[in-house]
Amino acid sequence: MKVDGIALKALKPLEPPSWTVENREKAVTDEKSFASYLQDALSQVNQLQKQAQLSALQLAAGEEPDLHRTMVAYEKAALALQLTIEIRNKLTEAYQEIMRIQM
Repeated sequence: MKVDGIALKALKPLEPPSWTVENREKAVTDEKSFASYLQDALSQVNQLQKQAQLSALQLAAGEEPDLHRTMVAYEKAALALQLTIEIRNKLTEAYQEIMRIQM
């Protein structure tokens, strides 16, 4: 049985990292904060709630002939609110778990 040596041509030389301190600082300043993500998500939930309410008012006034659209708007708003509540509950549980850690 013949064993061949390792082909050194197949190995790549080490390269310096592609990130630098300047690039990292720029990336950090370009990133959105957690608070801004949370605020954006809450404003989207609020917008869905407003759309559902407007659709219901239009349906009651006879301006919206399609009950299906109104129901879909309400279901979207309800689902978004339910998801928001579940995320809040998970964040609260995580915070409480961290507070229980003994140092």
